[in-house]
Amino acid sequence: MFAHAGQGYAGHGTLCGALGVSSCLINLVLYDENQTYATVIDRMMWWYSGMEFPTERFDDISKFPKQVKAKAMTPLCHTSVSKWTLAAGAEVTSKEKYERCAKVAGEVVYTVVHYLNEYFDGRWKPAKWTPSKEISHCIECHGPEGFLEYTDGMNQQQGHMECLLCHTDHTK
Repeated sequence: MFAHAGQGYAGHGTLCGALGVSSCLINLVLYDENQTYATVIDRMMWWYSGMEFPTERFDDISKFPKQVKAKAMTPLCHTSVSKWTLAAGAEVTSKEKYERCAKVAGEVVYTVVHYLNEYFDGRWKPAKWTPSKEISHCIECHGPEGFLEYTDGMNQQQGHMECLLCHTDHTK
């Protein structure tokens, strides 16, 4: 049903497929007037961006345990995988890379289940995203824009990714 999400949606390297599928499921389960789904999806996205993948959680069933880790920095498949392949010295077509992605998908599912359990146990408290010190000066002028808010001017930062992955720092 969600095969289209593989390799960043039909091989385009956009959003990590595990995040996209999880977002759909979170939306289906938590859709309410408080937009709880948005707080859970938001938290999941910036959790992923801050993680060093792959973790060792699934090493006991892995053909490639103790793989090199690299911080994702973004929920984008292409960037996350590229950072890892460079750090690991692996080819993007290697079995090690596919194993890494399988571990990442498992970690995403594990985390989503944890968040959903918190919600259904009455323990969910939306976390507040805080920009890294490297981009905090960017957010002073360009954000943060709320999920369903719109304002005129420069307050148009969208997402909680590291700005400097895609943009140059025009203040220096």
